[in-house]
Amino acid sequence: MDSRPAEASRTTGALSPLRLRGFRHLAMGQLVSSLGNAMYKVAQSWLLAASAGGNGSLVGLLAAFQLGPLLLFGGRGGRIADQYRRRRLLIATQSTHAALSAMFAVVVFLGPVRVWEIYLLTFAAGLVTVVDNPARQRFLTDLVGETRLSRALGLYTALLNTGQILGPLVAGLIVGWAHVGWIFVLDAATFACMTAVLLTLPDPATDDTATAAGAGRGGGLRDALAEAGRVPRLAAVVLASGVVGSIGVQFTLTNTLMATRAFGLTATGFASLAMAVTVGCLLGALVAGRAASPSPVTVLAAAAATGLTGAVCGLAPNYPVFLVLLVPAGFASMLFTTCSAVLLQLSAAPGLRGRVIALQTTVFYGSGLVGALLLGVCADRFGPRAVLVGAGVATMAACAAIGARYRIRPGTEQR
Repeated sequence: MDSRPAEASRTTGALSPLRLRGFRHLAMGQLVSSLGNAMYKVAQSWLLAASAGGNGSLVGLLAAFQLGPLLLFGGRGGRIADQYRRRRLLIATQSTHAALSAMFAVVVFLGPVRVWEIYLLTFAAGLVTVVDNPARQRFLTDLVGETRLSRALGLYTALLNTGQILGPLVAGLIVGWAHVGWIFVLDAATFACMTAVLLTLPDPATDDTATAAGAGRGGGLRDALAEAGRVPRLAAVVLASGVVGSIGVQFTLTNTLMATRAFGLTATGFASLAMAVTVGCLLGALVAGRAASPSPVTVLAAAAATGLTGAVCGLAPNYPVFLVLLVPAGFASMLFTTCSAVLLQLSAAPGLRGRVIALQTTVFYGSGLVGALLLGVCADRFGPRAVLVGAGVATMAACAAIGARYRIRPGTEQR
């Protein structure tokens, strides 16, 4: 009797990553951490909206402090993730995030919170994320290997988004019934939980930091740019990431402005917007996990879908319709995020994957810095609805241009 089909199902089944102890522990820890992070984002946005008096430019400026560190130092973070043990890096980053959330709690309890304090703590968290993002993605590959990567990333992201669904709901209840500072206390506790999980895991046997340390001599982003120039599909994904990051996905800004200026929502109503996005993200992650090796066509189609769904959201006549439309918007954004992450890791040279991930992250979030500022200013002049429609149309047009430039269309394969 041939056992090969059975063996194949053990490595390629939809739930096969859960057979790995390290992945199970990491995913469960991330579920808890994601719950805290989702609460943190809601509380942070609500505090800033209150402190800034609903000023769209000040709300948009938050992205400069969230994403500025990635724009400035993203390449260095990717190189660090290639050269050092990812588990140890994550222990350091998660511990630091816990300390920063605790500091945020102290500031909020002492109150009143000033805008510059929110900006400062946000910038510090952004510096930690420079290393945390590529290290986390590479550590996942270390744990499960390439054959399980797509399914593992889909399951991992689905669990993460489960926390993101519950987080806004819990945050809305806390903001309505207790001091908002408790949200940051809970967030610090969830980061501490994730650190404890990482301490129980051994360094994966597949960790390739020894060979990665010598790969590339030019520097973080220069190495990644050279690799993207060599592989057209990488260049297309990186460019699409810039489009989606800048104007295709700006939920923090657009939801805040729609909540405060278009619908006049309470804190609980505002939190429900983030929850609707996350429901869509959960569905998108599960669907993306079914594609073992997503193509550039899939990635570009998902990027264009973020623009289409965003434009439709801008046409929503009232809050209930807008809330429902955020679900497909979240679905499209997560389908793009997950498929692009898998394509990047499977297409880049193993010793450069951390740097290529950092390049995409830098482009995605760095362009988000410019996009958030631009959309915030435009929202002050034309209103948040017009911004959503305009950004959506521009996203679809840009994705079509990228597809034409790299000749990416159904039935083609770009290597």
